[in-house]
Amino acid sequence: MLLLAIMTPRTRLLTTSGDANLASLRSVFSQARFQHVPVVDSMDRVVGIVSVKDYFKELSPLMEAAGEQAIGLMMRTRKVHQVMSTPVITVLPDTSVRQAASLLVENNISCLLVADPQQRLLGLVSWKDLMKAALLAKPVKPAQPPA
Repeated sequence: MLLLAIMTPRTRLLTTSGDANLASLRSVFSQARFQHVPVVDSMDRVVGIVSVKDYFKELSPLMEAAGEQAIGLMMRTRKVHQVMSTPVITVLPDTSVRQAASLLVENNISCLLVADPQQRLLGLVSWKDLMKAALLAKPVKPAQPPA
């Protein structure tokens, strides 16, 4: 099975730009149904990815010590490109589910961005998508020995 069959297509993804601030990223995360948001340039090419974990990791040192004004200021001035993960591991839509699962495990990541050869975003596939594909796959029957 190929990723094209199981990925969430670009049309259903919310993205952000590297120049967006963390306040706008908060809004994207509240609208998105994903734990990851692709970061793209003006040509829709993948430049990074930011996760909810990255977002809270950036905020957590301030949460206990800083006041609301300081947190608000940081959220308006800190940019996505300062907290995103880059470079991003991207795959082509004709990548197999097995290859994608291997990449997730080898790189200790939880999703892959699917892109074309020019790195334009086509979709996203998460570990949950891969698990669903594995669970729904038709079992391969072992070959019967000749009688």
